[in-house]
Amino acid sequence: MMLSLIISIFFLTLISFKMNFYMMIYIFFILFMVFTAKYEFYNFFSFISFSLGMDKYSYFLMFLTFWLFILSLYSLLNLKNLYFSYLKLIMLMMVLFLFLCFLSLSFFNFYFYFECSVVPVFLVIYGWGYQPERVFSGLYFFFYTLFSSLPLLLLILGLNNMFGYFYLGMQLELLNLYYFFFFIFSFLVKLPLFFFHLWLPSAHVEAPSSGSMILAGVMLKLGGYGLIRVLYLFKDLVYTYSYFFISISILGSMYVSFFCLLQSDLSVLVAYSSVSHMGLVISGIFTCSYYGYMGSLCLMVSHGLISSGLFYFVGCLFDRFSSRSLFLMSGLINYCPSLMMFFFFLIVSNMSCPPSLNLISEVFICFSLLMWHSSILVYIFISLFFSACAMICLFSFVCHGGHSYLFMNMDSGLVREYYLISMHIFPVYMFIFSLNYFI
Repeated sequence: MMLSLIISIFFLTLISFKMNFYMMIYIFFILFMVFTAKYEFYNFFSFISFSLGMDKYSYFLMFLTFWLFILSLYSLLNLKNLYFSYLKLIMLMMVLFLFLCFLSLSFFNFYFYFECSVVPVFLVIYGWGYQPERVFSGLYFFFYTLFSSLPLLLLILGLNNMFGYFYLGMQLELLNLYYFFFFIFSFLVKLPLFFFHLWLPSAHVEAPSSGSMILAGVMLKLGGYGLIRVLYLFKDLVYTYSYFFISISILGSMYVSFFCLLQSDLSVLVAYSSVSHMGLVISGIFTCSYYGYMGSLCLMVSHGLISSGLFYFVGCLFDRFSSRSLFLMSGLINYCPSLMMFFFFLIVSNMSCPPSLNLISEVFICFSLLMWHSSILVYIFISLFFSACAMICLFSFVCHGGHSYLFMNMDSGLVREYYLISMHIFPVYMFIFSLNYFI
């Protein structure tokens, strides 16, 4: 089944120049339905063939990839220019590489597709970005991830040469501290960990809305997926040094939530809120508990949907006002109340209000962190409280207050925009009715 999906995406990539745009969306939706209908959950890898396999973690992230790719294709409907076919080709290449990355059982194949998925994002930022600074931003993103990944490649090649093969699930215990650091460093930069997060706001500011949707929705989750896959090789070292990474993640999450209160650019604000949430994902994974792993998986799925929806909403406002400044947008609730209602649902979901999946994921992560050490409760509280305050300020600034003359030609929103935002929100609230789907 997996090989048929991969071959389907590969041939769609080849004929993307000639294919009708709506037909491509329909075919991807059919592929998505086949993918979801045929999978059965096991506690081990299933459908193993050609060094490809799938378990619970890879299934949910591939589910997220399919869903967000279909929505990002819909978001491109207002972008009709000479190079539109090239953008479709690049997006299809991105999905193919992400799909193969989540399916790979070989560490070398996983690394190869992990790095190949960076190239289409770089091309999207470089070719379809908004400002001349996109060149610097694309190079910044590319070299940040490339520099952090080179030691990982050398380690994978060395271990592959030592054992003859190096696959996920190997019963292996590595006690070298340098191996431990360089194995996880690439994934921590990708997530990103605080101190290595500076590429993220610049990439989101320059990328088009469809690129930001894939970048925030799926590309950041590659780091969490990689951590889940490699930490079992270093059990003793993780138990010994987890305090270091959890402390940086929680303190970084707390500081970034303060930064969110000071931002005036909508894209930067949403990008920094992503950094705050990814800090919780890192700390949940490093607790090495079942609650932490399940909470991190749920948060990766829910945050991927909600942050993608927020970036799409920011892109909708940018298309109308040619600005992302918070100070130029106020009083929008007077002109497009229905669109602001959908924006409200995105905001409260990002704040982890019930009954969203974000709430369940943060409860799980908080349980795992409290089992790890009880004194961390204060820092979690400050981080979650101020990130919620930033979201409330964002909603208040955009919806309420006096309006400017930019709104003279403001419409009340397109049906396509309502559909796309509702399709981001719908799974987040539907998963709550069947949490055993995750657990």
